[in-house]
Order: sequence, then C-alpha cells, then structure tokens
Amino acid sequence: MFRRIVVAYDDSPGARRALERAVELARLSRGELIAVAVEAHLPHYGATVGEVAEELEVEERACHRWLAAAEAYVAERDVAFEGETRAGHPAQELVRAAEQHRADLIVVGHSGHSSAWGRFLGSTAEKTSRHAPCSVLIVR
Repeated sequence: MFRRIVVAYDDSPGARRALERAVELARLSRGELIAVAVEAHLPHYGATVGEVAEELEVEERACHRWLAAAEAYVAERDVAFEGETRAGHPAQELVRAAEQHRADLIVVGHSGHSSAWGRFLGSTAEKTSRHAPCSVLIVR
C-alpha cells in the first residue's frame, strides 16, 4: 500500500477532493500524509523589489491558511500529517517533494482548465504525472 502520500493542496474544490481521497488511502494503509502548498503566483511583469516581496507575503499567508485547513481536516481523521510550503512551479515542486519524502503516491485534484489552456500549457496534474518518481492519482 501507500506509506507516504504527497497531496497538492490549495484549498480549491479539486484540492479538497484530493485531500479527502488521500486521507482515505492514508488511513487504509496507516500511512502518513504530506500536504504541499505551492507559492506560484509571482508577478509576471517587471515588478519592483517591494512589489515582489509583498506578493510573496500574500502567497505565504495563503499557503499557511490552506495548510491549517488541511491539518484541521486530517486531525479529525487520525492520520499522521505534515504540511509544507514551497515556492516555484506547482508540478515541479510536487515532484521534488515526492522525491525528498520518498513518497509512494502523489494525489492531485483535477483543475478543470479549458481544453485549449491545457493543450497550450499542460495541467499541473498532467505534468506531475509525467515526471513523478511514484504513482500519481488524479482526483476528479
């Protein structure tokens, strides 16, 4: 079974469904859950140092809120939990987290971007599954 499960969490509906499924799997296998929140929305233009720092603070606060919500949900279900915030591209950071924690599974929610957007950039779920060192469960 799955002893270490990394779950992508951003408090979106898809991420909540992914967390629910990851908790179920962790409970069944008596595994541990590592929730990863990624600071990924940095300014996409030539910003000043102050603007970048301000955006980082906003992202960091959001990630901490998300992880607190995930931890509260998991605590009620008696599953070992660790939360961590990372900065960077979400798929890349999920793969790194799985490698560093020697995860058996990554669980991600399906985001539901339009087909044009997905073909152009690819989804986080698709990119994660392509590069992951372990199995990936995409929860719809």
